[in-house]
Amino acid sequence: MFKSVLLATTAAAAIQIVSASAAQAQASDAEAGGLEEIIVTAQKRAENIQDIPAAVSAISGDELLNRGIVQTSDLAGALPNLQVTSAYGTTQPNFSLRGISVANEFSASTASPVGVYVDEVYQSFRASHGQQLYDLERVEVLRGPQGTLYGRNTTGGAINFITRKPRLGDAEGYLTTGYGNYDTYSLQGAAEATLVPDTFGIRIAGTRAKGDGYTFNPTQNRDFATTDSLSGRITARWKPTETLDISLKLFGAKADPRQDIPYGIGYLHASCPARSKRKADPSSQGSAARPCRRAGRSACCCCGCRAVRRRRRCRRRRDAR
Repeated sequence: MFKSVLLATTAAAAIQIVSASAAQAQASDAEAGGLEEIIVTAQKRAENIQDIPAAVSAISGDELLNRGIVQTSDLAGALPNLQVTSAYGTTQPNFSLRGISVANEFSASTASPVGVYVDEVYQSFRASHGQQLYDLERVEVLRGPQGTLYGRNTTGGAINFITRKPRLGDAEGYLTTGYGNYDTYSLQGAAEATLVPDTFGIRIAGTRAKGDGYTFNPTQNRDFATTDSLSGRITARWKPTETLDISLKLFGAKADPRQDIPYGIGYLHASCPARSKRKADPSSQGSAARPCRRAGRSACCCCGCRAVRRRRRCRRRRDAR
């Protein structure tokens, strides 16, 4: 009898030691960069990403900030099977999941087969897909048809942008600045204030980015493919009880970049056999010819040359036609 009790006690102690060792190993693995529990709401409820029977990828807001992903077009290559292309620049990206997208349909009114959601609100207008990514909780990407949970226009998949809500705790905030090529600077920050502890709080976040483009047109003397965006968001959260949680969000955004152009005045200036050293007049864009005061000749509107005389078209334009 004594031996049985002793063996049972030893076995129980061994089990406790093994359980404690496993817990410590799991904690150490998490601290060392191993697998951690990632909670997502891809299926309309909070679940561990490892328990969801679907192809889901998630990236946290801190990871977006560390990678320098500040707009939706920067997501290309950040998540598996997600490609981002556009014929309208960064303000209207075309998402492609598993090869399903709008393809060569360049109409701005065409609905995307990849659904885009912000806090579970469907963004039907494709121009609203070009967003500034700041102060986000995470980004979730579901690959494959999602019509059962998300409805129409999700043949390729769905992309969820989940913003950060007030945590109803201590006051907090952050400010991040950056500077890059072509005199591009960025500013991103957020601040939170809890007016009633554990009940009511307000969070304010915003971002600003501006920079010169990588394309310079010497004829017009200005840059193209520039960066110019401004966005802000105010979120109020009221949680009177454990079963009632109300959030009110007010946001606004503006993106006014000068898009890149495949060709333009001054691009062929260096290859023209009779190129001029005089700067072109930006007000002459679109005209067939502009007079030269000194030589009494005309300057070509497409390459800036003076090789053609008055009332004659440029040879390059005539050959192209």
